[in-house]
Amino acid sequence: MSSQFVLIDNQFSLVSEQQLTLNMLENRLFTEHIRAIRNHLPFWTKQLELILLKFKLLNQPLPEILKEDGKELKRQLERTLVKNKLFRSALIHIYFFRKNKSISYLIRTEPSNKQDENLNSSGLKIELYDKIRKSHSILSVLDLGSAPFWEIVRAERSNSGIDELLLLNAEDSILEAPGKNIYALIGNTLLTPAPKSGAYLDPSQQLLPFICDKLGLELLSIERMKKEILFQAEELFLVSTIQGVEWIKAFRHKRYFNKATKQIHQEFNKQLLV
Repeated sequence: MSSQFVLIDNQFSLVSEQQLTLNMLENRLFTEHIRAIRNHLPFWTKQLELILLKFKLLNQPLPEILKEDGKELKRQLERTLVKNKLFRSALIHIYFFRKNKSISYLIRTEPSNKQDENLNSSGLKIELYDKIRKSHSILSVLDLGSAPFWEIVRAERSNSGIDELLLLNAEDSILEAPGKNIYALIGNTLLTPAPKSGAYLDPSQQLLPFICDKLGLELLSIERMKKEILFQAEELFLVSTIQGVEWIKAFRHKRYFNKATKQIHQEFNKQLLV
């Protein structure tokens, strides 16, 4: 269920009165999705870096709202959360679009109960998706360049009976699930695909080094994460800014435990409020 108010260029409007017009859609630059918990934006610094990078890659002038380290945009996000009385967990969607040779924005929020959820007890079933490959580039690590691949994979997944499909690169190395990073635990070592392989760089990655240090795990980013690693792993899980930690139960005939995954899930949720 969406919230009652949206914010467009510093002005609140009722959702029922304001819809994305055709002109907005045609001139949309990109959409950013941000998680909020108790009016706190846990990934804000990293997400602001990515927003600024996207404007640079798109060769667009930096809007005033993003200057001075994005202080004004952050304030407007917080205003929108308060206006919609979202004081626990929420998702924020920011639409940037061109308007009269300048940059406009629309902020939409919706409630979320992710902070209150336990680890997914049923576990996910995953499979590899090899019909298309994603190669490494400066865009491949961003949702800006990954989104077209994700849309194809999500459409295929909906008819597959599988919970998540994993993208590969040209070397048959595993990259990610749509919008999510994958982690494989072998002994005390946690492996995840490196950005150099073409893997998506989710803001949630900034929390994993702290969590691994606390739990006594070694975190390694590797350029070649072959399917053999999935068979060797004792535990597998996905992590994303929006969904948090999600336990993977099965890959083909292989089944996975979730003892360490539960601990990582707990520490992840704690770190969100630090």
